[in-house]
Amino acid sequence: MAERDDDDNNTRRGSRRAAGRVRRAFVRDKGGERNEAVTEDNWEQLLDEHGHSRRRRMLVSEMLQELGGAGAADEDDDDEERTAAIVMAVMSARCRVFDRGEERDCIVPPHIAMRRKSALAVGDRVRIAQDGESWRVESVLPRRSVLARPDPFHKHLQRLIAANIDVVVNVVSVKAPPLRPRLIDRVLIAIQRGGAQPVICVNKVDLLDEAVRAAEMEKLDRYEALGVPVIACSTKTGEGIDALRAAVEGKLTALVGHSGVGKSSILNALDERLQLVTNTLHRRGTGRHTTTRSTLYDFGGGTYLIDTPGIREFGLWDLDRESLRDYFPELAEASESCRFTDVHEPDCEVKRRVEAGDLDRARYETYVRLFEEFR
Repeated sequence: MAERDDDDNNTRRGSRRAAGRVRRAFVRDKGGERNEAVTEDNWEQLLDEHGHSRRRRMLVSEMLQELGGAGAADEDDDDEERTAAIVMAVMSARCRVFDRGEERDCIVPPHIAMRRKSALAVGDRVRIAQDGESWRVESVLPRRSVLARPDPFHKHLQRLIAANIDVVVNVVSVKAPPLRPRLIDRVLIAIQRGGAQPVICVNKVDLLDEAVRAAEMEKLDRYEALGVPVIACSTKTGEGIDALRAAVEGKLTALVGHSGVGKSSILNALDERLQLVTNTLHRRGTGRHTTTRSTLYDFGGGTYLIDTPGIREFGLWDLDRESLRDYFPELAEASESCRFTDVHEPDCEVKRRVEAGDLDRARYETYVRLFEEFR
């Protein structure tokens, strides 16, 4: 037994030495001469391969367009998705699905139920089969997009909010509860990472006079500059409801937002037949959790909307400092003039432009706060 342990240790040491030689060779080659001369035609490509590119990062709208093209399924996959049932709600060991015009209660097998927060989500396309008088989920089709956040009790695990969504409408309000741009930034990153199209819906605009409304809506100009549609709505007056309906028509859409912003009220305004229960705010101005679990509603014509539980905080799943920069494209050009990636760099060009008013201070402060979180 001792001889076998020695052999294993020698093998591991040999592997580590071999890996070290490969790394050193890679470093030498990277700093060596290139066989290819630098020309007007190839300098940008060589800069990307061997140095920091000064080309700007894509806008949110461009990133989403690229994601949509890269993730396009073939015709067979489209047919399979169209004929599969769609998950409307997930309970313990059971789920409710919409299948060829009918709603069915289905048993979720143990191998799926044990991991249901990551293995099954509202919006999933599933294959179901009849088992006697009951229906059972047989398989879950591959997802084309997700909206997820870290599990609040197990930060190393993700909790899916919805799957296969085309659009995520981030419902916010500017009064009762007040606007929270940092929460918008976090949700926006999660939407981008999941592959859906973001839309910001500003509800309860009827509660503001013209001057206050203009000042509050101006805070959202930064998102429109990134290619994110911003729709002002009021479920009392009907303002913006038609525009929102057009944005979600024919799509699978999830509504997310802080508790009390009026997601259920918006769903009722989009289709008065729903008559979802809504609640007023607590006295302290925070919302009640009227919706306790994500639920999908069929609006007809291929339009589905998912009402999700209210959130007060939104953690980000599996994100690091390096990838964080990709979700703040407006900082990219200035950051290429900086010597380091650390936000505490002296003489930082990004900071200089923020101070000069050329870059949005609130977005930069969100970036700094997230940068400090990801150590």
